[in-house]
Amino acid sequence: MEKEMPIINIEGTDFIVDVMKDELREKANPENVMSIAQMQERGFGNGYSFHYDLNLKNFPNDELFDDDGYNGDMVEVKLPELIKIDPERVAEKYNLTLAEVQNKIDFELRIEPNSPLDLRWNKGILPTLDIAGHTFYVDILMDKLRPKDDFKSKGISFTEISDYYDRDRRAYVIPYNPATREFQQDDVFKMTELPKDTIMVQFPHQATLDVVGWYKKHGNSFFRSQFPALHYEARTLPWEETNVIEIIKRNVAEQLMPKDEFKHIYDTPKENLYRIPTDKERVLPTYEIKGTEFIVDVNQLELREKNNPKNVISIRDMDEKMVEGYDFWYSIKSKNVTTFAEKGANKIEIPDFVKLDPIGMAKKHNIPEDKILGMTDFNLMVNQEAFDKIANNYIHPTIDIAGHPFSVDLRNDRLLPKDDIWSRGIIFPEIKYYYSRKDDAYFIPYNTKTRTFQEVSLNVKEIPQDLIVVKIPHSSILDPITYYKGLHENKSDLLKKVGVHLHTEAKVVPWHHTRFAETIQQNKEQAVKAEQKPSILPKPQETKAVNKSIGRKM
Repeated sequence: MEKEMPIINIEGTDFIVDVMKDELREKANPENVMSIAQMQERGFGNGYSFHYDLNLKNFPNDELFDDDGYNGDMVEVKLPELIKIDPERVAEKYNLTLAEVQNKIDFELRIEPNSPLDLRWNKGILPTLDIAGHTFYVDILMDKLRPKDDFKSKGISFTEISDYYDRDRRAYVIPYNPATREFQQDDVFKMTELPKDTIMVQFPHQATLDVVGWYKKHGNSFFRSQFPALHYEARTLPWEETNVIEIIKRNVAEQLMPKDEFKHIYDTPKENLYRIPTDKERVLPTYEIKGTEFIVDVNQLELREKNNPKNVISIRDMDEKMVEGYDFWYSIKSKNVTTFAEKGANKIEIPDFVKLDPIGMAKKHNIPEDKILGMTDFNLMVNQEAFDKIANNYIHPTIDIAGHPFSVDLRNDRLLPKDDIWSRGIIFPEIKYYYSRKDDAYFIPYNTKTRTFQEVSLNVKEIPQDLIVVKIPHSSILDPITYYKGLHENKSDLLKKVGVHLHTEAKVVPWHHTRFAETIQQNKEQAVKAEQKPSILPKPQETKAVNKSIGRKM
């Protein structure tokens, strides 16, 4: 007579454990079934766990989940290994004796003979990874990728390449030398051209390459669906898919910046604000912020604490609001601007300065007081003629570069030279690596003949002919109206501090003011040293017999 199947009780309900079908079946309702395959393994040999709906007496219904959680009575249930619940039927299922399954776990019994998992788990065969045509063993115990049939190479250490793991790609992206079959880290700050000896390769994390080896070393569990393959292939990346080209361009751009001793020559004001000395002929009005009185100084465009004049909130610390007014984050403790992250920070909104002190603004801008009442800061602080031409008559601002005028065409993202149909001009996306955030400008190599941006190599030994270095302000300064309109702002917004100009002039930076001149000198010196290097003499012939000991040297 066949032995009855074991029964387990889950929250008051009896379930039959059917090892042959890998399922739990409700005793009182055989149609109510829960598959073992849908349960989560709790680590090797620790059984299973699953969520259980007390009303459905089954797995939770996905439709009952929402943003607030599960709309039902749900508990977590733990189930022992099937080998522990019904060892006789487990042995029968896998055609083994009871003695043979005694020290096994469910996971091991499910492994198919000669499958990749069988070869890795039971036979100990290491997975392999092909990198640029050569096979590497994935050796987690030795913490490396070990090249096959190459005892000279030290391989690729997982510890050494840990910083090269890309979380977005979920893979390592490393520089690899096919000749030495090793990871080769170049000094990115000195990189001036694409490496000749290395390529960039991408391959998965070692926990993916060898999930079994990872578990055996670290004890982490993995799901049955994650059975490993035994061979993988690394992908060789085109340079365009890496950041190497960007690094090279940034290194070149860095050399074109003015040296520290010359930087002051090329500094430009960060704002376009009209300031005059404080009016001392009258009592200035005040404005209260969270219980503290501030003097409104429209001549200096600032608020000064009445009881502490050194505590100043300048217009440069405020954000321009759409149409009118300003706002900023305010700290009651410091009585000054702060960040939104500070505990207790308050968002303060204030009117235009012309509303805070109309008399002062009328006097500052020499406008009758009766006319000032209907005006805004925008009317007074922004060049209205320039604004009208650019915003309403669609006239492009211009910039002079080395004596030639260019039209600022932000709709096409470029600077177009006037009266030169053959030049493609200067395209902003092409010079993005030459942008200096500190200067809010681009320092670019410019060809005076073609009137275009021209990339330059750091390996040259002479200053390139027809090339100069020019400083071009950011597009938000050249044409703020079109720039901010492209960001879906109103054409009159965010213009008070930056100002509106119909014409700008690019500054020319002499080569000897840049670090590029020093690089050229270093290239020349290295070339001279290479020419002076003595030739290698041939090895002299041995004239005496040499006694050689028998044996091998390590």
